[in-house]
Amino acid sequence: MPADDTHLRGPQRGSGSNHDFLLVPSCRISGIECPFIATSAAPNYWLDAWNNAQPGQPAHVVYPHIGLGINSADPTIRQQDQLHIHLAGIHSGIQTQLNNHDGMITNNPSAWRNQIVPVWGLTSTGAPAPRSYRVLHVANLNQNLFMLLRDNVVAPTGATMAAQMLAVTPRLIGNGGFYVLNSEPGLSVPAGQPGGTGTTDFLLAYA
Repeated sequence: MPADDTHLRGPQRGSGSNHDFLLVPSCRISGIECPFIATSAAPNYWLDAWNNAQPGQPAHVVYPHIGLGINSADPTIRQQDQLHIHLAGIHSGIQTQLNNHDGMITNNPSAWRNQIVPVWGLTSTGAPAPRSYRVLHVANLNQNLFMLLRDNVVAPTGATMAAQMLAVTPRLIGNGGFYVLNSEPGLSVPAGQPGGTGTTDFLLAYA
C-alpha cells in the first residue's frame, strides 16, 4: 500500500483516550457503501488498521484487546461521509462471549450469513445491551473483508452494503486468527435472539 494512501486521526471524542483512533483513506471514499472498497484494486484497509494499532505504531491501541470497526451509512450513526475505520478497545467480556460461541462460529465464508450469535455490549451510557451479529472466523487479515462481506452476505441475502456494519477483533483461543462481526438493523435473527445493529458502538470502547 502506498505510504500516503491512509492517514490516522485520534483521539476522536476529546477524551485524550489512547484507544480511540481513525484510519482514513487520503482519497475520497464515502464509506462502506462505496463500490471501490470491495474490489481487488482497493488497499487492504483492515490489515493496515490492525498493523497501525500495534505497539510502537502511530495508533497504538493501549487496551487489553483491540477492536476495529466501521459503521453503516445510516446518517443517525455515521457523522462523516468519508470512509474511516475505528481503531479502539473492545468492551470487556465480549472476547469471552465470542470464545463461548466459538463452536458455532464458522470459518467458511459461504456459511457466514447464517452464523448469527447474540453478543452483550454496552450503550453509550454504559448499560448492558444485546445485539445479534453474523460472525466469521478468519485465519488472518490478508483478504479484502469488504469483498468477503459483499460476496458472501450482502449479495446472497439481497441486503445493501450501506446498511452493514463490520467489526474485527482477535480470536484468543484455538489457533488464533480473528473474528469478523457483521450486522444490520434489519437482520433476520433466530427466535428469541436480539435484533441487529448498524453501529459498532455496542462493541468498541473509546473513552
